[in-house]
Amino acid sequence: MKKVIEVEKLTKRYGNVTAVNGISFDVFHGEIFSLVGPNGAGKTTTVEILECLRKPTSGTAKVFGFDVVREERKIKRRIGVMPQEFNTFDRLTVRENVELVAKIYGVKAGLKQTLESLGLWGLRDKKYEALSGGMKRRVGIAMALVSKPELLFLDEPTTGLDPQARRELWETIKSLKKMGVTIFLTTHYMEEVEALSDRASIIVKGRLLSTGTVDELVSKYGGEMKIVVKGDKRAREILKKFTKNVSVDESGSFVGTFQSREVVARALLPLYRSSKKYKINVVEPSMEDVFLRVAGGKIDERGELIS
Repeated sequence: MKKVIEVEKLTKRYGNVTAVNGISFDVFHGEIFSLVGPNGAGKTTTVEILECLRKPTSGTAKVFGFDVVREERKIKRRIGVMPQEFNTFDRLTVRENVELVAKIYGVKAGLKQTLESLGLWGLRDKKYEALSGGMKRRVGIAMALVSKPELLFLDEPTTGLDPQARRELWETIKSLKKMGVTIFLTTHYMEEVEALSDRASIIVKGRLLSTGTVDELVSKYGGEMKIVVKGDKRAREILKKFTKNVSVDESGSFVGTFQSREVVARALLPLYRSSKKYKINVVEPSMEDVFLRVAGGKIDERGELIS
């Protein structure tokens, strides 16, 4: 598979502060790659180095095989960027904002196709300031797509959006992948990583802790599966036939912990046969569990690390 980004022992220091500490990873053509971590982890610094906005202290980074320090012009003409602090002209319409960026790049906007692909064509004559948060982010993506980039950087694209708007933007990002755009995404939302990522890297305090597909990370670090049953004591006895690890949670439900899907599947059948009144829930490990085990904490809605 063709590499679009190659990062080797990349380090960035600001005085005595090390923002990025010797990280290495690759991004491949056509994938959605997520760099996931809390605020201050080094995500934005990494992205800005790859966008040729900052120079690394040491190590190397290549985009399309070009060095980010020596060959930035060759890189910039092939990438699109939507920064975390995205702003545009409030009093201009959607159409006017996108056309303005097209003029700056000296390219034809391909306005209708771009806006239709993002669900914005019907809003083309609406002022930016009148749009919802989710639609504003779509305009930002439209402006980043004006130059028809092969690689699109999205730095925390759904921060501050309500859950519905966040999910709608996920569908937009998925559609960009189908169009053949490679996407480099930074986020602190584990659900977002699971919904979008082909592969992900976990970064905390400038250090890269692990990289892999979501399935690989969950399989390696996610921990056990659980069956949670709300019912009488017969449920506990059935669970004990398949696992030694059975407990009672705060709600009084019986919780069986299992090492594999196969054992979970064998335990479910007698539970369903035992009583139609049982409320049975299978809880699979997630990226939340992965991050907790790898980083030793959780990330709250604001992006702060909670140990």
